[in-house]
Amino acid sequence: STWTANGSPIWENEMLAVWADKFPCSPGHTLFIPKKDDVKHIQIAYGCAYDWAKQQVNSGIWDGFNIGQNIGDAAGQTIYWPHIHVIPRHTGDSKDKGGIRRAFPDADHKKYY
Repeated sequence: STWTANGSPIWENEMLAVWADKFPCSPGHTLFIPKKDDVKHIQIAYGCAYDWAKQQVNSGIWDGFNIGQNIGDAAGQTIYWPHIHVIPRHTGDSKDKGGIRRAFPDADHKKYY
């Protein structure tokens, strides 16, 4: 299967396209979408997402970032094509700690941090 989408990406090459998230968690929430649903394309998309996000932190634009995928209904996936979310973070942008662990809001988030 080959990747397709409507509109225009921010950037693309033969392996992936980069899009602004339609429903961002924070300003700058970006999607790195592989053009094929296979390990090679997903690895390259993830690597590009990580490198770009690290550049944002190293240049002082962001303080940190969350990066990851929702895979399957149980994980909250709503678009059934692989895509990597990069969500910019800034000191004090949330009173809660726990990052990705907050995907389980009823878990014990106070015991460990």
